[in-house]
Amino acid sequence: MMRHDNRKIALIGTGMVGMSYAYSLLNQNVCDELVLIDVNKKRALGEAMDLNHGLAFSSSNMKIYAGGYDDCTDADIVVICAGVAQKPGETRLDLLKRNTEVFQSIIEPVTASGFNGIFLVATNPVDIMTRITCALSGFNPRRVLGSGTALDTARLRYLLGEYLGVDPRNIHAYVMGEHGDSEFVPWSQAFLATKSISQLDWELESSLTAHLLRIEEEVFRPCSGENMIRWMYLPVFPALSIRMGYSGSCRCHLQMKKKRNLTDLVIY
Repeated sequence: MMRHDNRKIALIGTGMVGMSYAYSLLNQNVCDELVLIDVNKKRALGEAMDLNHGLAFSSSNMKIYAGGYDDCTDADIVVICAGVAQKPGETRLDLLKRNTEVFQSIIEPVTASGFNGIFLVATNPVDIMTRITCALSGFNPRRVLGSGTALDTARLRYLLGEYLGVDPRNIHAYVMGEHGDSEFVPWSQAFLATKSISQLDWELESSLTAHLLRIEEEVFRPCSGENMIRWMYLPVFPALSIRMGYSGSCRCHLQMKKKRNLTDLVIY
């Protein structure tokens, strides 16, 4: 049973992605209690010490410690960032078998602890691993979420804003599909404020279309080849923007994922 007077997050996997998330939680004062869980217990302990030492310079009054799966019992969210490292040239789908074995060793003890909150998954291939988490846990699909294309969308908006010379917060565009080789940008739904990007291209009589294709290539570049390794550890969770209420409820804003099509996607 979740405690309604204490916002608690259990983070499994204290690698670069996991600790980027933990650092964001600390800076944004998202929760009251954060437990770090890792197969390397000394690493989890060291990371917890580092975060605790930063509390003196933070507005947070957070309880941070290294723990085990039993500590997931009263957690509101269990975040899974654990997984095997991605090899050079290896696609996200190639990771599936190896990371499935890792997840089997995680999900079972978490659910056995009595955890009754929400799973949030970031391990690649994230969309499939989210589905596997749902199947292994037996949870309602509404309580098993993945980071999806949140990072890709954030990068798209930044690159568009950089090219157009505007604040990326005024760019409204999305990357859709599976977070990997099949993702795409529905340019018909890309806007600068209320102005369609395609209409802007026509009004400016410029070669904006060519630039858009280059931007799209830059957004997708980490999904294949050598750059995949460099980008896969970027912090995906700040873009996800989790906000937990003191009532114990949790609202996670995620981008909807659509199946890829060779033609542009129009949403009604």
